[in-house]
Amino acid sequence: MRRWREFFGREALLLLLIAVVAGSFGATVPGYLDPANLGDRLRYLVETGLIAVPMTFIIASGGIDLSVGSLLALAGVAAGLAHTRAGWPLSATIGLALVVGAAGGLVNALAIQALRLPALVVTLATLALYRGLAFGLTGARSISEWPEAFTDWGSTGGLQIGEHWNVPWSFLLLLGVTAVGAAVFDRHTLGRQTRQLGENASAARFAGISAARVQFAIYGASGLACGLAAVVWTARFATAHPGAAQGMELDVIAVVVVGGTRITGGAGSVIGTFLGLVLLGLLRYGLDMCSVSQQDQTILLGLLVVAIAVTNEAWARRKPG
Repeated sequence: MRRWREFFGREALLLLLIAVVAGSFGATVPGYLDPANLGDRLRYLVETGLIAVPMTFIIASGGIDLSVGSLLALAGVAAGLAHTRAGWPLSATIGLALVVGAAGGLVNALAIQALRLPALVVTLATLALYRGLAFGLTGARSISEWPEAFTDWGSTGGLQIGEHWNVPWSFLLLLGVTAVGAAVFDRHTLGRQTRQLGENASAARFAGISAARVQFAIYGASGLACGLAAVVWTARFATAHPGAAQGMELDVIAVVVVGGTRITGGAGSVIGTFLGLVLLGLLRYGLDMCSVSQQDQTILLGLLVVAIAVTNEAWARRKPG
């Protein structure tokens, strides 16, 4: 309850900002609040949101994972090769994507522990490694032979609510992952140990918390989320490509920071991360409809993330004890 009260103010502020952004664009941009447009736009949030849930744990622990976009691409092409070249059924290829993703995350944790290097250095190296493997396995070619039912699930399928509102199945999956992540972060021992490790690693070790165990859990979960996001990405675009999700790691980190997680570790909120995802998604949606260039969008959102990161630190320093 104490942690909920601690973050309720920030999450309430995020809800207010979401309402302001949606209301402002809705009043000035024709079609912005059209239910069909909004429902379709939800698909663009899913892959980033799935990976942002475990990234909240990683950043709250004082770590970082820059390899998530590359690992998504590697998991996707591994599944694609198994399906098209080896003739694996779709269910097995989905399972393979999850296994490859989880394995990549565990490799990150193992390297951090074995080499005693910062997570920034390790995951920067695996960012290049996983992307290089994806290109090498495919010869830089995309894999597009996927069953129509699978691609329909990702591109058009959803829960119909009323006449115009269609909530994508993949977004419902994201809601489920977010709910589980929030419960673990707020109420489970892993969430508590993650925050303690990020707040003071030395004190956490003296308290009997195993940094290795926590890192294997959260980086493994991050890799598993990359595998799941690879399945969603492949279904949405009807292709697996080694160049998929380039730069996604920056989007994921931005969502987590906007959601209130301290970039230096020690505090965070999975619900805040989800609200940050929605807020940035609504901003991008409105800027797209206003024909703002991608370059200008990157500058604006980058300034926003820096401002919020500074605010997070100031907010945390004001808290007693």
